[in-house]
Amino acid sequence: MRYAMDFGEYFLYDDLTRHLQGLAAAYPELSSLESLGQSWQGRDVWAMTLTNSATGDHASKPGFYIDAHIHAEEVATSHTALYTIWYLLSNYGSDTQVTWLLDNLSFYILPRINPDGAEISLTTGHHWCGNGRYLPGDEQTRGLCQQDINGDGLIVQMRVPDPAGEWKISPDDPRLMILREPGEAGGKYYRLLREGLIKGDWDGVSIEIEKPRDGNMNRNFPAGWISGKLQYGAGEYALDEPEALATAKFILDHPNITGMQCYHTHGGLHLRPSLVAPDNTIPRFDLAVYKTIGAMATSITGYPTISVYEEFTPDPSEPRTGSIMQWTYDEMGIITFSTELWNPELAAGIADPAKYQVRARSTEDELKLLKYNDEHLGGKGFVEWQPFDHPQLGRIEIGGWTHMYTFRNPPPRSFAVTEKARGFLHQTIHNNCLFTLRHAACAPLIRISKLEAQALGSDLYKVTAIVKNEGYLPTHLTQIALKNHFAGSVSVALSGDAEVLMGEPRQDLGHLAGRDERKAPWSPWMRQWSQTAKKAEWLVRAPVGTTVTISAAAQRAGTHTHEVTLQ
Repeated sequence: MRYAMDFGEYFLYDDLTRHLQGLAAAYPELSSLESLGQSWQGRDVWAMTLTNSATGDHASKPGFYIDAHIHAEEVATSHTALYTIWYLLSNYGSDTQVTWLLDNLSFYILPRINPDGAEISLTTGHHWCGNGRYLPGDEQTRGLCQQDINGDGLIVQMRVPDPAGEWKISPDDPRLMILREPGEAGGKYYRLLREGLIKGDWDGVSIEIEKPRDGNMNRNFPAGWISGKLQYGAGEYALDEPEALATAKFILDHPNITGMQCYHTHGGLHLRPSLVAPDNTIPRFDLAVYKTIGAMATSITGYPTISVYEEFTPDPSEPRTGSIMQWTYDEMGIITFSTELWNPELAAGIADPAKYQVRARSTEDELKLLKYNDEHLGGKGFVEWQPFDHPQLGRIEIGGWTHMYTFRNPPPRSFAVTEKARGFLHQTIHNNCLFTLRHAACAPLIRISKLEAQALGSDLYKVTAIVKNEGYLPTHLTQIALKNHFAGSVSVALSGDAEVLMGEPRQDLGHLAGRDERKAPWSPWMRQWSQTAKKAEWLVRAPVGTTVTISAAAQRAGTHTHEVTLQ
């Protein structure tokens, strides 16, 4: 019987925990739930392990890792991860692909790395919530700090009259603010600021905006880490945030991980390495794999797959570092994607949607977004401008776009007013779940394809095992993994009550290729094929009827065991 779940609304921490515990209790043979540690405010960072325990322990199979909700406002990510857990468990036995996956692989899913920040985002109007070490704005000592100053439960924008301002009211819709043209004069102009108050000693003129320093945990991982003084939210030192440390320890404790998916919002993009260098620095076979799996991602979700450094970094001279993906690929060689779920501009029918939603759009595009808001969100995505007497800035207006369920996440059922808009959330989580499962199925997979014992007389036997990689990826995964010594080779071992006369009991077979290098019939001008299977042999002495066990294993390709009786 399926565990019933409704994914129409986003879940607070208690509801998320209840569902995780309910799923683990409903499917004990397929799942186990553990806490990796506590957040700053004492909430558990949950991890769910999924596999069919009847076909082997999770550590004996290739593993696929998924994490979500490392950034507080990105609630659609934990929804996608939780949906993936539910989808795998509820479809086991009825869906061929799901059944194969849980029989042969293990899934490690962390649906909410940042439970404190998520709770703040889901229950307040704050943006950039960090991980709960500080309440939003408390860590800022000076300058403009976000705050709901008119008490409507939202934090939107302030438009402040200023002859030197960059913005003006659009003649096409009085809600719309458009950029002032270069050289334009003689009109009424405004400065746009985040709703809030100015802290510290203020001279009445210059409005400083200090970056939050709390808890951007996707800058807190070891690879390329730089101080939070130089990069927003990176922390005092790498892994100084308890949630990031717990996540890193979990990854290191599972060396069988063969692929990773990190969920973020927004942009409607699949991001791939490199984060710090152009494509010509990536080993060419690794880049080919990324492009192949990325093309599969695009075909399933419709999201383009792009390089972080080449197409997603605003200033390539200052690449952002310290992310999970940089650490897991650049150091460990694990094929890792970071997906930015949801693009509101695409939903609004904008032909060339932006990768970043913080930008000045054309009047035409802004009008399309307003039409989307009016028709599909019942106007809830935009707050009408209202006069307000600001204690420091004087007479201003407060209004503009809301953030949480317009730009940052697909609207939940309660926020949408049309069936089309209500379908955006399910479409987002379902399609990205399907890609993740396809990526997981690319794992290398060790199998003993043939095992025989040939009787030679006088209780002597020749034992022969053929070990094959039946997966798409090679057993070493990537060239980076080989280079950095994170690619455990394939070994095969004989055990039992038999005397081994020739052949080492444990033999190292090196690595076995996958299907990824065989995209066309063999040609002397194409990439030359590596071996996908190798043979191991032993000469043993034992009485008739003795059973010996052969085990083949690779760190990232699982373990397979067969027995043969000497006849």
